[in-house]
Amino acid sequence: MEDNASLKRLKSVIVKGAAIPLKVMPLWMEAVGAGVFLAASVNRNPGFKARLAELEGKVFLFEAADLGKRFYLRIKDSELHCVPHLAGEPDVTMRGNFPVLLDLLLGKVDPDTVFFSRKLEISGDTASAIYFKNILASLE
Repeated sequence: MEDNASLKRLKSVIVKGAAIPLKVMPLWMEAVGAGVFLAASVNRNPGFKARLAELEGKVFLFEAADLGKRFYLRIKDSELHCVPHLAGEPDVTMRGNFPVLLDLLLGKVDPDTVFFSRKLEISGDTASAIYFKNILASLE
């Protein structure tokens, strides 16, 4: 139990430490950083890319409400592409606080749990949102 409490404290320190630079970071830097982060997650989960084919051409908007930041994920050629701006509307919007979105993208939290506890708001194309949520839930 103590190890779990230590990990939670460490995560809290990391999230708080990351929040400060994220508030002032330019959008293009955020997109590059998020892209590198997501590529690492995808590379750890080989089946992830194959499942993305179902979402070809879809755009997901992630909004970190507590930081006032957002980034878009565009799915093209079974790859995730992080972009800072989008001309048009995203297919799906996922909105929550930074720690919730981070855990979601790392596969560390059950998407249904954070959705039904109202820590995550999802709007837009429901079928795509559910499919993407299921992919995220399968991350290791």
